[in-house]
Amino acid sequence: MVVKAGKAVQKELEHQQEQEISLLAENDLQASAQQNDGRSVLILIGVLIAVFVVAIAGFKTYNNFTTAGVVLIDDLHQQNLDGKLDSDEGYVYNGYSFVKADGLWWTGVEVKNRIIKIPLHYGPRDVETIPVTGKLAPEFNQGEKIYVAIDPTVNYDKYYTLGLMELNNNILQGINRNIEAACSAENQVCENRTVINCENTNGQPVVQLSVDEKPSVTLKGTCIDIRGSGEELVKSVDLALYVWYKVFG
Repeated sequence: MVVKAGKAVQKELEHQQEQEISLLAENDLQASAQQNDGRSVLILIGVLIAVFVVAIAGFKTYNNFTTAGVVLIDDLHQQNLDGKLDSDEGYVYNGYSFVKADGLWWTGVEVKNRIIKIPLHYGPRDVETIPVTGKLAPEFNQGEKIYVAIDPTVNYDKYYTLGLMELNNNILQGINRNIEAACSAENQVCENRTVINCENTNGQPVVQLSVDEKPSVTLKGTCIDIRGSGEELVKSVDLALYVWYKVFG
């Protein structure tokens, strides 16, 4: 059975919100990087958490209004199911309808008995060749908090930033869990930050984001280890989310 978005989406308004989020986060990150204090990614995490909470509330408010000329995601899904879209505009993957709008791939998934709208930069066909190995322990899905472990040596990297934004947005809005920013290794910039990684989770849910030449997603106990470089890192993030949402079996 194909899972479709439950309500019409105000794309223009959400796109405007997304641009505001990106601009605010990037400005803060670049300002920190110019100071060469090594804290840019850590600061970015805090900014993203606060901004996404505001943005999510805004999305819910704007969904109560209508705007002329807004293309409804639900309509695109119906056209997709009717076979009226080209393959670069929409397709069905493992029973899920995917449509492309404003440069993002949209689908709808069921999480805790509710249908949520998922916009990601890459569709499942774009990421299916990246290897996924391992298995998560049931404890990963328990509790209200997830640690996002970032590499404290990473300075300004637009793809690392985009991957974090994609990940944080879905944890907060889609999976409806809180985020605690953490470091994946000891570093002087990690003062007052938890140091946690896939090798040492202490039984806590962790998502670790690492720069690596070979893209991959590894599920290990209570940790998801996401790796890649450049655009491949963002693809690995999207793949991990699709696995999390069970788009990939």
